[in-house]
Amino acid sequence: MTLTTRLRQHKKLVVSILLLVAAGIALWSYRDHLNRESIVAFAEGLSLPLFVLAFFMLPLIGFPITPMLVVAGIRFGFGGGMAVAAGAILFHHVVAFRLTHGLFRERLRNRLGRAGHGIPAIDPKHQAWFTALFAAVHGPPYAPKLYLLALTDVPFRIYLWVGAPIYIFFCVIPIGAGSAVNTLKPWVIYALVGMSAVLLAAGFFLKKKYTRTGS
Repeated sequence: MTLTTRLRQHKKLVVSILLLVAAGIALWSYRDHLNRESIVAFAEGLSLPLFVLAFFMLPLIGFPITPMLVVAGIRFGFGGGMAVAAGAILFHHVVAFRLTHGLFRERLRNRLGRAGHGIPAIDPKHQAWFTALFAAVHGPPYAPKLYLLALTDVPFRIYLWVGAPIYIFFCVIPIGAGSAVNTLKPWVIYALVGMSAVLLAAGFFLKKKYTRTGS
């Protein structure tokens, strides 16, 4: 791993932690207004067709998927939210794979390369477990992960049927939080922010360890 790549990774970790700290400060500042009534009112005030359309389209261009999962839990409940999330994630995988194997392949390669995300070479014998590991370990955000893996030589059947179920599994916590919003307390939200920070740091060090082992 080059010095430039290491500096980029450390910079991204610092920026991500600062963003989480800022989010925590914002939540604390608005703690008197952050209650189940205001959260439910906001979610239920969204246009349902526009929300579903946004859920299917915006994550493909880099919009964070987690807030959408929480809103899906509020609007549809746990079962309905999981169904919508599963449909959206399958759609994201199909579209990302088609885009990266069409006219946008070189453009995506160049853009991800400038962002410091290298395209890994994967032995055909290890494609299934690598796909599972790559989907499960926190590292790059959702959209870059979709495109990075699709740009490799992993076949579509593994990309879709190994990767997508893992992403769907990880929807359980945010959708569950959204569906249980009527019983949420502010401290639960702060705990979720803290858990996100821990997962982010763990993902960074796991990725660093895996890269060092594989080099």
